[in-house]
Amino acid sequence: RQTEYDTFADIYQVWASSAPVTTRNLPFYLEACQETPGLVAELGVGDGRIAIEVAKAGKPIIGIDSSSEMLHRCRARAQAAGVLDRLTLFRADFRKFCLPQPADLITIPFHTIGHLVTIEEKRAGLRHIYSQLAPGGHLIFDHFVFDLELAQSRHSMPTLRAEYTHPDTGRDTLLWVTSLYQPEQQTIRIIAWTDEIDGVGVLVRRQYRRLSFSWLEPAQTRMLLEEAGFQVEALYGDFDRTPFDDHSPEQIWVTRRPPADT
Repeated sequence: RQTEYDTFADIYQVWASSAPVTTRNLPFYLEACQETPGLVAELGVGDGRIAIEVAKAGKPIIGIDSSSEMLHRCRARAQAAGVLDRLTLFRADFRKFCLPQPADLITIPFHTIGHLVTIEEKRAGLRHIYSQLAPGGHLIFDHFVFDLELAQSRHSMPTLRAEYTHPDTGRDTLLWVTSLYQPEQQTIRIIAWTDEIDGVGVLVRRQYRRLSFSWLEPAQTRMLLEEAGFQVEALYGDFDRTPFDDHSPEQIWVTRRPPADT
């Protein structure tokens, strides 16, 4: 069955590179993986932007994604980087994956927990992740801090996100995005489209893509983590490990499954 990210895969590299947070989150997750002696897994591995760097640093890693197209691109990039032997990839939902052995670290980078759209989906996901961790193992993930005023000012407003050369056609390509916010449901409908234009600026091809997304307030995140049994070790407001406060752009959670369940 095709997922939303199957249709998004061809623009994912541009999408990720045009998001300022990706330059900050890469060293953070790379360090966390390198410091973990045992099994490491990344949920929402995408095209391997982080996992391939982990593998290049010498650390084997498991990558899980629900999109077969994203996994295909990740595998190809890992092959080109010469690290496919350190990267184990398989397709699964965050609520159903099964690791070969309990992990010492599971990460969910790049706000990816937001693709579990409802609170119940997030609750089920966190409980399942807990079951896949070894006692004492860590879950580390990030999520943005939702700004209602900013969202209302941008609701349905088209924004030019990137300008690049299409890798297949060689045409100039514009990547546009708009977002439809539903504050009561804490959901976002992201609509992205590419315009390929010829040498004189005439539109040759337009393609639309859609993503369902959501957000959590920090208090909700803590509640769900504690319900699932996690202990919160740290909450940062950015990837430089600044303590979280009311002005933080990110909520970065460092949690663990207790060493011995009681």
